[in-house]
Amino acid sequence: MISVSYLGFLGSAELPHRWAVPAIVGVSGLSTLGELIYAGSATALVAAAAPGRELGRAVAPFQLSTGFSLAIAPAIITALAARGPAALWIPLAVATLVAAAGVAGRRSSLFQN
Repeated sequence: MISVSYLGFLGSAELPHRWAVPAIVGVSGLSTLGELIYAGSATALVAAAAPGRELGRAVAPFQLSTGFSLAIAPAIITALAARGPAALWIPLAVATLVAAAGVAGRRSSLFQN
């Protein structure tokens, strides 16, 4: 859902202004829904993946990586956006799909037991 919204933002950049604004509003709603789903389940998934007494060792790196990515994202996004909409939105969509596939593969192996 988040990857689709990134591609929606890319498509919105190509629309005339009178259509771009409503498109961006709609895509923002889709993106927000994806973020709500992700935010509500990400930490729970990490906690479920943690072996027994290793909960802190599993959650701490996850939170650190999340915080680090939030800290560096503005610089990376600014650099990509300067190269044009496709340079920003396509890598974001691909990275999100790759991450989602990794989580889906990990999740299915976690809950087979």
